[in-house]
Amino acid sequence: MPRLRSLVIGYLGTLALLVLSCGTSGAQKESNPGATPLSVGQIIESVPCAEDPAETYALYLPSGYSSEKSWPIIYAFDPGARGKIPVRLYKDVVEKYGYIIAASNNARNFQPEVVMNAAKAMWKDTHVRLRLDQRRVYMMGFSGGARVATELAVRCEQCAVAGVVAHGAGYPFPPSDKERFAYFAFIGDKDFNWPEMMELRRRKEEYRAPFRLRVFQGEHHWAPPEVFDEAIAWFQLKAMQMGIVPPDSAFIDQQLARTQKEAEDALQRKDTITQFEAYRSLASDFSGLRDVSPYHAKLGALQTSPELKQALKKEQEAIDQQRALTQELSSDLQELGEAELDAQQTLRAAILDGMSRLKEKAAHAKDDGTRLISTRAFNELWVEGIEAGQAELANHRQLTKAELYFRLMSSIAPDEPWPALLLAETAAAGGNKKGACKDLREAIRRGVKNPDTIEQDANLQSLRNEPEFQQIVAELRAKRESQPEQEH
Repeated sequence: MPRLRSLVIGYLGTLALLVLSCGTSGAQKESNPGATPLSVGQIIESVPCAEDPAETYALYLPSGYSSEKSWPIIYAFDPGARGKIPVRLYKDVVEKYGYIIAASNNARNFQPEVVMNAAKAMWKDTHVRLRLDQRRVYMMGFSGGARVATELAVRCEQCAVAGVVAHGAGYPFPPSDKERFAYFAFIGDKDFNWPEMMELRRRKEEYRAPFRLRVFQGEHHWAPPEVFDEAIAWFQLKAMQMGIVPPDSAFIDQQLARTQKEAEDALQRKDTITQFEAYRSLASDFSGLRDVSPYHAKLGALQTSPELKQALKKEQEAIDQQRALTQELSSDLQELGEAELDAQQTLRAAILDGMSRLKEKAAHAKDDGTRLISTRAFNELWVEGIEAGQAELANHRQLTKAELYFRLMSSIAPDEPWPALLLAETAAAGGNKKGACKDLREAIRRGVKNPDTIEQDANLQSLRNEPEFQQIVAELRAKRESQPEQEH
């Protein structure tokens, strides 16, 4: 699928080199006594790696952290190299369960060598600085970062990854029945990758693999913290089941009750697939910890029920409808960058018209099913257009083509700041500093509020000494004083 290839472009082929380096450093090294002590119980937005200070990662160490014992760790990858986002989002959850979270500030989509170096540097630095539990090393990512996290878990056997948390995307290739690490996936009900994750769930069920999927209300973004809590609780449960962590009877009962309630709630709203998944968890995740024979019986009855068969049929119809809605326009998007000027104008008009109609259909749909399918289809095409421009900008330096895609997506979604910010990056790459500052002001008008988003953007560094750029950053900083938590 073109969209899938677009999401992982820049990662495949280079992570093989990374996993070799990971494999050679899989064993825990002694903590470096000469390293600068790291604060505990608070977010550190930038930890420079000892071997290469240009490589940094955001870090949160639980308030009880000490080198007297080993600790589980989650390595996180944001597609925009914004390591502080997952660390800020999930610090309370990892504090609750006693996990470390480290997230790269360098790894980003469409920059394969950067991703390779960032992941390698973060892995090595944390293994030198921190006392880690090698039985509980987890990978996590959002969107393209989720594919990086997944590939690391698959390819780096000596890394012995215990589990993956995937937000908004899954595998960069088909999963295998040989994989035994735990996999918790999150997807928004409006996320364009929803079909992919439903198909991944089916494949994991077929392989009887340790897997959970949580659909939340939302679009393509990191899962909310209260939802993310479920993944870490599940990892704790699996660690107890495997004998890695001593069983906590109260915790096990709490998780059992939560999963039972999930099954009961799904029955009440006639969501047979979620009900089936809850009983699958009750039968497999609590095996050896509680008597699961009643759940096996319920699971068997559901598996052959006409209700489940009908629900799966309806789910497949939704997948097929989304693909039918996007197929022709996706092909047009792929052709756009290579077309001659006359054909380009025709394609641009067709894309604009088709996506506008999809947007209208989603806005005025009379039923939730049609609204969700239309929204996901629109989002899929919009992100495909954005990523086509990013690929031209990052991989080929085809600035005219990149600008074409960004301006088209900007006109289709006139309130979205992302295309305006990308247009600023494109103008800066071409030496058009005045145009870049104009696009930055448009991005701010559309909703960019965090000055760090602009000031720390690697693709805008050529503007740092420009008076207008400095003024833009200063104005944003002044406005931010009353809104310190803004990330956009």
